[in-house]
Amino acid sequence: MIYQLPYFLSLALSFTTGTETLLDDFNYTTSSAARQAWTELKGTLPLAMQKSGSQNVLLLSAPFQSNRDIPRAGIDKQLNQSLTAPGLFTIDVKPASPDSNHQVSIYFKSGPGWYSTSARIKGADWQTLRFPKGDFRGEDKPRGWDKIETVRLVVWRESDSEPDTHFQFRNLKAITGDVTIVVPDLSQKQKEKDTFAAADRIETFLETSGIGCDRISESELSLNTLGSRSIAILPFNPRISSQACGVLNQFMERGGKVYLNFNIPTALEKNLGIKKGSYFKPGSPGGLASIHLQDAGILGLPAEVKQASWNLVTATPTGHNARIVGEWYDDTGKPTGKPALIVSDRGAYFSHLILGDDPVQKQALLTALMAHFQPRLWDTIAAGTIQQAEQVGPFHSFDELRRSIVSTVTPQQSKVLAARDLDRTSALLVRSKQLLQKKEAFQAIAFARRCREERVKIYLLTRASPPREARAFWDHSPTGPYPGDWDRTCKELADAGFNMLIVNMLWGGLAHYPSDVLPRSETFKTQGDQIEQCLKAAHKHGLELHIWKVNHNLSTAPPSFVRQLRDAGRTQVSVTGEASDWLNPAHPENFQLEVDSMLEVVKKYPVDGIHFDYIRYPNDRHDYSDYSRQKFEADTGIKVSNWPSDCYKGKLKSQYRDWRADQITRLVETVSREARKIRPGVKLSAAVFREYPDCREWVAQDWPLWARRGYLDFICPMDYTASDEQFRLWIEDQQKHLAGSIPVYPGIGALSSEATLSSDRVLGQVDVTRQLNTGGFTVFSLNPQTLSSVVPDFKRSAGKVKATPPHRAQKKR
Repeated sequence: MIYQLPYFLSLALSFTTGTETLLDDFNYTTSSAARQAWTELKGTLPLAMQKSGSQNVLLLSAPFQSNRDIPRAGIDKQLNQSLTAPGLFTIDVKPASPDSNHQVSIYFKSGPGWYSTSARIKGADWQTLRFPKGDFRGEDKPRGWDKIETVRLVVWRESDSEPDTHFQFRNLKAITGDVTIVVPDLSQKQKEKDTFAAADRIETFLETSGIGCDRISESELSLNTLGSRSIAILPFNPRISSQACGVLNQFMERGGKVYLNFNIPTALEKNLGIKKGSYFKPGSPGGLASIHLQDAGILGLPAEVKQASWNLVTATPTGHNARIVGEWYDDTGKPTGKPALIVSDRGAYFSHLILGDDPVQKQALLTALMAHFQPRLWDTIAAGTIQQAEQVGPFHSFDELRRSIVSTVTPQQSKVLAARDLDRTSALLVRSKQLLQKKEAFQAIAFARRCREERVKIYLLTRASPPREARAFWDHSPTGPYPGDWDRTCKELADAGFNMLIVNMLWGGLAHYPSDVLPRSETFKTQGDQIEQCLKAAHKHGLELHIWKVNHNLSTAPPSFVRQLRDAGRTQVSVTGEASDWLNPAHPENFQLEVDSMLEVVKKYPVDGIHFDYIRYPNDRHDYSDYSRQKFEADTGIKVSNWPSDCYKGKLKSQYRDWRADQITRLVETVSREARKIRPGVKLSAAVFREYPDCREWVAQDWPLWARRGYLDFICPMDYTASDEQFRLWIEDQQKHLAGSIPVYPGIGALSSEATLSSDRVLGQVDVTRQLNTGGFTVFSLNPQTLSSVVPDFKRSAGKVKATPPHRAQKKR
């Protein structure tokens, strides 16, 4: 995972409690002194010192053009110390080139092996790169974090034609926070993706509040690695080891607190004072819609938090002053009798995963819990909330927000009123800062939150609303946010100014309509033809409907269908021989299945478009099945001597990756050509990975080629991030590759594993798409929470004027 924090978040973290160890500030007086401390790797030019403001910084020169044989530039320094306790390492880096898009790696040598991880840096500004310990991999059996001998910093070459360049470094730190998130080993990330996604969400909520947290892998968990921390969080750890549970029991016995979600290991029940109950799933959607909370002993606890959960695991208080402080309610406002949150003197248990909906109240809930367990966190929460009030939408400061509104709002009277109302909010922030200075942190938070709420309201009301723009929502649910009532969904979207709906109606092995090609889903069998119902409602309310297919992925297919395909040799195999439930794109029967299923939709329904997703391989480790070897040899005439190594990383790597990309492109081209024959004017689009050419190398997705050849009418890169700067950089790079061939409607992650954004942050990224003239945007994803928060705010702001998507005016191909 790449960690690049929004500007306000990096400021808030400067108030974080915990321990910082400065491994090197790079503030050497001379270049000679720097070279005595650090050793250049082979090919790296001699180190030098430069001034950046009042501080000396280290200059790492990378002669990528002068010496084309070197894949990286880097430096080593001897450390000889224990880094057992820190859970996070950070370094400030500033590239020379505004076009920089480099991977930066950090290594720690321990005995015969190394720990390593990477982050990516873009643009030419100072950026703080974050390397959580839970993201480090072991290479060649490192001895342990308590025996670190060397630190290594590396910047990797990005292309064969890259020019000579350089990078400035400062402030390499090891940080031990008050809060840690316990995750499985990184090698289990794919298998335990729900756990890592839950950890990402919790981490985002806490750090947005100013609470810095880090990660410890389950195998590294010990009292030494926990160090002086106060709180350990289990985001969702269903397979945690008995050894790790033993450490957490000792942690609680010495005063630490453990907060768990959706699972309580039996070994922790006694010390936690909370006993795991039974699994529960409501009989209908909406059965778990919100949490009502009450406990006078927990400061800052919100009265209600919305969360659309689909199941839970109950629990019972058994000791250590454990009590139920939150109960689930359904979408009619009735209590369910099911506990949502139980808190004891040793920790807390939440009966489902922390999801990304209702971010403001979810943040308030988590911060209240953390500060209840460690009261000194209120200072950092107050400081973080004050900093958060300075960022509204895409603006880093109040001054930026005010300048933008004053320069864009018309008429003059409205401009004056907006500026006046904005200026009045400053008194709230002044009061908040005064209370924080008086050590009244908890009281300060309410003023800072109210300040932000008022500024958000003004920002939303002053947004422009252009008449030509694609305004789309991705909807992963085939029944929509109101199952059985597509009319209600489409009316609310249309009233708010949206004009497109992209709905997931079919997968690699499943269809939510009466398909004659794919197995029919239980949703279709019980609730009817979802395309027909959605299409009728969408067109009634003036929305375009684009049918979204998850290509190749068989994860939702009936097991018997998957077995049949696997037995026939039609599914993928990894480079190390593991079977995968993905269709092999090179197999002619799979190719025909994909084509026929997408064309069936166009033949049966007057849809406005069809939308590719997962139009790729899973990663660079697929596909290395026997069938792919045979097909590659037949297609290219190349005989593979050492399979799969020659094609994975050997002499045939380039040819094999070109061949993989051809398999995906062939499908896009065929569906595009044939769909337009069936229904002239139908629009073709795709959800694609954001970074090119990385995505071609990694997953064989060559979307600039598809655009240039006219296979697509628009494209939706999944640009999910909480950083508006990163969002802008990705779009600019995508526009460069598309060169105006088709519109780009960037994906905004309102509720995704990579980002959870409040409505003003969503609108802020909409503003970025308008500044860059993309022609539109696509929000992920439509559900009861975004429909009740983002959509109403859009209606009174950026959606005030109805709009027409740019692709409607394109000539029929």
